[in-house]
Amino acid sequence: MGARAKPRGHLPAELSSFVGRRLQIQEIKTCLAASRMVTLVGPGGVGKTRLALRTAADLERGVTDGAWFVELGGLTDARLVPKAVMTSVGLRDESGLWPLSRLIDYLSEKRLLLVLDNCEHLLDACAVLADSLLRAAPELRVLATSRQALGIAGERVVHIDPLSLPDSVTPLALARAGRAEAVALLVERASQAGADLTLTEANLADAVELVRRLDGIPLAIELAAVRLRTLGLQQLVKRLNDRFHLLVGGSTAAPARQQTLEATIAWSHDLLRSDEKTVLRRLAVFPASFTLEAAERVCEGAPPRADVLTAITALAERSFVNVERSTGESRYRLHETTREFALIQLRTAKEEQLTRHLHLTYFAELCRRADSDGHVADDETTLANLDALDVEADNIREALRYCLADPASVEIGLEMAAGLGRFWTNRALSEGVHWIDALLERGSSTSGPRARALFVRSYLAVAQGDQCAGLEAAAEATRLARGADDVLLVRILASEAALHVVNSDLPAARRSSEEATSLAGSLDDDIALAAAAQSEALIASLDGDFARMRDIGLAAAERCRRVHEIYMLSTHLTSAGVGSMMLGDHPAAESSLVEALRATLAIDDRPGLVMRLQALAANAAMAGQAERAARLLGATDMLRAEGGYEISPFIRPLVDQAASLATTRLGREWYERERDLGESLDHDAAVALALGTELVRSPDPEPVNPNPLSKRERQVAELAAIGLSNKEIASRLFVSERTVETHIYNILNKLGLSSRTKIADWVLPAG
Repeated sequence: MGARAKPRGHLPAELSSFVGRRLQIQEIKTCLAASRMVTLVGPGGVGKTRLALRTAADLERGVTDGAWFVELGGLTDARLVPKAVMTSVGLRDESGLWPLSRLIDYLSEKRLLLVLDNCEHLLDACAVLADSLLRAAPELRVLATSRQALGIAGERVVHIDPLSLPDSVTPLALARAGRAEAVALLVERASQAGADLTLTEANLADAVELVRRLDGIPLAIELAAVRLRTLGLQQLVKRLNDRFHLLVGGSTAAPARQQTLEATIAWSHDLLRSDEKTVLRRLAVFPASFTLEAAERVCEGAPPRADVLTAITALAERSFVNVERSTGESRYRLHETTREFALIQLRTAKEEQLTRHLHLTYFAELCRRADSDGHVADDETTLANLDALDVEADNIREALRYCLADPASVEIGLEMAAGLGRFWTNRALSEGVHWIDALLERGSSTSGPRARALFVRSYLAVAQGDQCAGLEAAAEATRLARGADDVLLVRILASEAALHVVNSDLPAARRSSEEATSLAGSLDDDIALAAAAQSEALIASLDGDFARMRDIGLAAAERCRRVHEIYMLSTHLTSAGVGSMMLGDHPAAESSLVEALRATLAIDDRPGLVMRLQALAANAAMAGQAERAARLLGATDMLRAEGGYEISPFIRPLVDQAASLATTRLGREWYERERDLGESLDHDAAVALALGTELVRSPDPEPVNPNPLSKRERQVAELAAIGLSNKEIASRLFVSERTVETHIYNILNKLGLSSRTKIADWVLPAG
């Protein structure tokens, strides 16, 4: 097993060739070398996102912890900006820390490039986030795109101009005009569209006229280029000119370039068939990417479902819709400027409310299928469902936002929020609290959906360590569920009992648990009985009745297996394992805890994973396996640090006892060495250790000839070895050229080399 693997970043794949902008990319790199906050500013369609992505891709290799892309275009709530960044950098929102605090903890020691795309509609939130992160993380750099600057200290603003146009003063020359970026893009995109445009002396003037009329705006050129499949270049220029003349006197308040872009989109839009126009404007309700199935639902009835794919295909061919291909099904997305135009068309057609309701209906059904009760067919289905909800997060947010704005849809929103209970717990804890609280504030006090949402709110509060909020939610949920939903009432009472225990009110905990047990017994429902058993086992452990705790856990686990209730299964197996451990039956404890761990892995419950490893560490310590206990405790510290989790109050006494027993048996120095070994494991190695499927070996001995270079010198050597100049290395590593020169001098001295060319032989030995 090696040391912990570090993420290397994530940038979206570029789906088309990149044309021009070399000087501007170099300018951005230079700014990033001098400043840790750079914002690319320009109008929609000018190519800010592509520039940011290409710059980040060029710099990624020189950034130790990678370059990470955060798409903010689909986000509407400023309070969710930190959560969106967390998700993009691969962090889970499942600890008690608020997202900004979690991000600060995670990034404080990272050397990382963060790309924040489309900040303009969330300007203040992005500014606060960037400023907070940059102050806390000295090695962080932020590259943002926006229609205006963020306005924070130290920000460097790079104004992104349209593509270069042929000189309007000197006479046109074919070779020189063809090198202009706008002309090169026109030729490239026309070729990709199948138009096979070749510049000649005969058509040069028309090509230059076209890109000049489009002001060199990349999106406008791409939209026009696809028309060259059906129109000649001269025809295209004439029709474009006619369209622009018609638009004179329109939105004079908009900047000239924005009018050009709007005119280009409008002209291309006018050439669409009626059904294509309908599909385009209805797709505007998707804030981010979407599936074909979702598109068919929001376009329901106009045109018929069978024709939606045909329309989307036509829109993609005309550059209105971008296709995002992956290993699974294709997803689709509108460019932000195209979406703004399509929204205007949707409102003009008076179809916005209908279409948003169809969007809501589709994603409400998706949330219902998520099933907060946790019945699953198999492990892969569970993880696939959570991953699918992650992908659809922006669409779900848009649906919930619509519910907040429409009083008639609040109950649907509460149903959605309740159906997402397990997703909130595993992937979006603080966001779940945000949406449920907002919906509860607007909802009625007598609805079944309200009771279910309050129940979810109560156990999210447990995960956050907020007993007061949890008890308040549980009390109202109990009142609403009485006489309306007895199975739900049992689950609420069981959760309430756990909250009372954490709040040190044991009499109240007993009362809630006893009522849950009594009610569940009268229902003869496996889910209700399994839910009540959770609080029963907890009370038994507090009473020191570990045989009862074990027996309750084993019986409830069998019920869970029978109805495929995998979420509660891990809890009951843990109760059985801890009960057996306290009775001295360590093999039985190990068996139950390992099965609990497997169930936890099936639902990707990271805090639960930590708790099961801690229980296994305690069992190992009590069984006399001090080395294994120390390593498991180290592994749990690693996982807790990665996830930002606190030790659960239910497991803390066992953790303390395990550390004490292992230290006494091994001695402090040996214990610390074994614990450090466990802490050096990665996630998979920690799981393998807990499952007993892989042996942990001691670290390899130090090599006879250790690498004499420092970490930074090694980076410089690797970049020099591939032929980069000092200036290029400085740009990659965000340092000055003088610093690179010093590193090269030190590298040559340490390695005993006589010239820079010898560095490549050392870094990349022959063979």
